[in-house]
Amino acid sequence: MSNDKKHVIPRAHYGRKRRAYFHNEEREQRIEKERNARKHRAEKEEILAKNNEARVKDNLRKARIEKLTQEEIHQQRALAAQRSDQHNAEGAESTKNTEAREASNQTLKQDNVSEGEDRAKVTATPAQSKSSANKTKAKTESHKKMSEASEPNSKQRDDEHFYSEEAQQSRVNQYIEGGQSDKFYKDKHTYKDAKTHTSNNKAQNNVSILDKIKYFFEEHWAKVLIVIAVILLIVLINAIFNNVDRNGTNKDSIFQSSHNEDKTYTTTMKSANSAIHSVVTVENDTGKHASSAEKETQEAGKENELGSGVVYKKVGDSIFIITNAHVVGDKKEQKITYGNNDNTIGTVIGSDKYSDIAVVKAKVKSGNDVKPIKMGDSSTLVLGEPIIVVGNPLGVDFKGSVSEGIVSGLNRHVPVDIDKDKQYDVLMNAFQMDAPVNPGNSGGGVIDQHGKLIGIASLKIDMENVEGIAFAIPVNDATNIAKQLEANGEVTYPNTGVKIANIKDLDDSARQSIQLPSDVNHGVVIGEVKENSLGEKSGLQKNDVIVELDGKEVEDNLRYRQIIFSHKDDLDTLPAKVYRDGKVKDIKLKLK
Repeated sequence: MSNDKKHVIPRAHYGRKRRAYFHNEEREQRIEKERNARKHRAEKEEILAKNNEARVKDNLRKARIEKLTQEEIHQQRALAAQRSDQHNAEGAESTKNTEAREASNQTLKQDNVSEGEDRAKVTATPAQSKSSANKTKAKTESHKKMSEASEPNSKQRDDEHFYSEEAQQSRVNQYIEGGQSDKFYKDKHTYKDAKTHTSNNKAQNNVSILDKIKYFFEEHWAKVLIVIAVILLIVLINAIFNNVDRNGTNKDSIFQSSHNEDKTYTTTMKSANSAIHSVVTVENDTGKHASSAEKETQEAGKENELGSGVVYKKVGDSIFIITNAHVVGDKKEQKITYGNNDNTIGTVIGSDKYSDIAVVKAKVKSGNDVKPIKMGDSSTLVLGEPIIVVGNPLGVDFKGSVSEGIVSGLNRHVPVDIDKDKQYDVLMNAFQMDAPVNPGNSGGGVIDQHGKLIGIASLKIDMENVEGIAFAIPVNDATNIAKQLEANGEVTYPNTGVKIANIKDLDDSARQSIQLPSDVNHGVVIGEVKENSLGEKSGLQKNDVIVELDGKEVEDNLRYRQIIFSHKDDLDTLPAKVYRDGKVKDIKLKLK
């Protein structure tokens, strides 16, 4: 082909036919349906708006009718009272006028009689004269009664017209439309006059009362000032005697030298005063070269520890103390301070780092006030239950300190770094509290409102902007560990003999190598199984991924260890769910 001609592909070689884009019936129908739907919605909304407007107008009309009805009731009562007064006044005036007319008629009659006496003497008799006088009097009385009856009837007709249904409806319509006719106001003028008269009377009464009050104060202002001064003096004296002075002495101490004997102790006060005789100071440094406060505030990482302990048993002159394992550390001898700063050297008879519980035995002097604490039941704890913490913050210098709070949370699993390598080693089972816990409170007692021990203070969250989050070991767990330590000197935990790692720490290539499904994001993977271990006897293999144990989800190695350790006493066989080569497998993990 020559270069000056265009290269054109023949129409027959087109891969497809041209479509008709200029008319689409389906699209037109859809648009028409949407247009009709919008129109229908608009009509429906318009009808609904009209109905709402009609209902609003009807409600307004009913409310105004009710208001007018109440006003007309009051108008009717006022008009009835006023017309009654007017009727009585007009009746009295009419009676006077009638009597005057009768007197005038009698005079005229007498004159007429005297003028025609001569003519009447010839034809009239005494009986006829008397009859004529009686008839005249009867006509006068009849005319009087008719005039009195005609006025109430006309008034009644006016009332019936004013309160008729047509008149009321007419006034309501005029009120709704915003215009009120002159006739309506003309009908109400009597009521307005009566209301104005009543208002004037009330104003006069108010002015009269104000004048009386003003006159009273002008005459007796000195006496009023004296009464006010006496009242203020009484209030001031009462405030002085009802408030504590600067020295903390209340009004009872002013009048009674033995006010402490009559003081009513609260539950918290009773619990605190009883518990301080069961709490001692525990120091793993038996030297005497530094004060307790200086030891507690030394730099972190130093081996010397300072804390508190609770006396749970006393045999003769020996006391048994529960404290924290991190307080006693790895030293066998502990300095115990008790009573009035008496001290002795105690011996650690057992310590368990996983539960953070240790037991110390020490001998005390005879005649001391140290006594075993009452034991409670931590299984009955209730969220929000009031508690107090008794311990020795900063050691001996502040021994017997008490702080108050509530149980803030139950069944907490708190990660703990035992060996201080910045890696969590175990999950501690604890309950949360908001009572202030300071260095030196570790190992102290958590007391309920009945003065019984329900926990051992162990740790708190020490972070910036975090306050009031501390944890205590439940007393049921603490006493169980203490019994084993007292009997054996240690606590034996089951060991499955496997090395584990967290699934969340594996990279993609490691997950693919063990054929782990992508939706599995929790659990522990087995890296090595020791020979003749419980894990090998149970059928565990390398690269197995344990995701569930004892019916509980295994999130990481801490949770795996916590579930295993919780069966240290019964050593039950636990059901487990394992991923092996990408498939789920159920096994039985033996603990003995």
